[in-house]
Amino acid sequence: MERAQPRALGQRMVLALCMVVSGYAWTAHVEAQAYIPFTDYLPPLTVNAEEYESGYNHFCRDDTGHINTYQCVDKTIREMTRRYDRLHSSCDHRGIFALAYLLTTEEYQRASLEPGFFRDPEFINHEDVVFAQFYFAAYDAWESGRMADVPPAWRLAFAAANSRNSATSVGDALLGVSAHINRDLPIVLATIGLVDPETGESRKPDHDKVNAFLARVALDPAMQASWDPKFVTGIPGTPLTSVTAALIQTWREAAWRWAELLISARTPEEEANVIAQIEWYAYQQGLALLASNHYLLLQSSASRDAFCMAHR
Repeated sequence: MERAQPRALGQRMVLALCMVVSGYAWTAHVEAQAYIPFTDYLPPLTVNAEEYESGYNHFCRDDTGHINTYQCVDKTIREMTRRYDRLHSSCDHRGIFALAYLLTTEEYQRASLEPGFFRDPEFINHEDVVFAQFYFAAYDAWESGRMADVPPAWRLAFAAANSRNSATSVGDALLGVSAHINRDLPIVLATIGLVDPETGESRKPDHDKVNAFLARVALDPAMQASWDPKFVTGIPGTPLTSVTAALIQTWREAAWRWAELLISARTPEEEANVIAQIEWYAYQQGLALLASNHYLLLQSSASRDAFCMAHR
């Protein structure tokens, strides 16, 4: 069977994902269902069993110089906490995604220590730190005014967070999640490799297993206590609802497929073309989220900002 051209495949994925996103506003209040691991049944394509150099191994070295991937996760959480505390102290809206990411990483750490949860927890630890570095890099570039180094999807998310009359608190969270998954994750996956070079087995089962711990993250209570009592991703008091979880699962499945296309590129020109499509796709997802999670006329973040100031 002839492989679909990257642009055509990308367009189909964008259409499907936009349909999911556009339905978010009215489905967010549907009664939560049990987590359904539907992406587990979507098999990976065959790609070369090639090992890729991430360039971030130095972050995982312990005091003796040896690589310790569990220490990697500890360092990542400490760095996330440092950045989050600074954002929360000033009620900077970027702190909403920062908290979501911190809580997610803490839940990931618990899952990585559960015997049998991941097939290769040390490799997933490595992915965790590489993934976080992409967010740190975008954030630092924005902070220093290096706009050319901030990916479009991240520029959209950070700009919306800077505006008091733009995205709602849920929108601030989802814009960051979307930029990180739809833009960063495909490049991270292609960087670290989709196949175990020693066994030739696909790493997709562990990639899909991430969705299981994501469904356990109780985001709403933490956001309501520190940022916005009206922050609701679905049914109040529950973990991420099935609607939000399904949205994120779909994004993560698309990220894996983009990574397959990226690794399958035969020339630098083809690779650049796939990356350009990833950037465009992630930006379009952000625009759809902003449109469906935008303050209405005469609305603003004033009440949640006042709440945050009182609960810092």
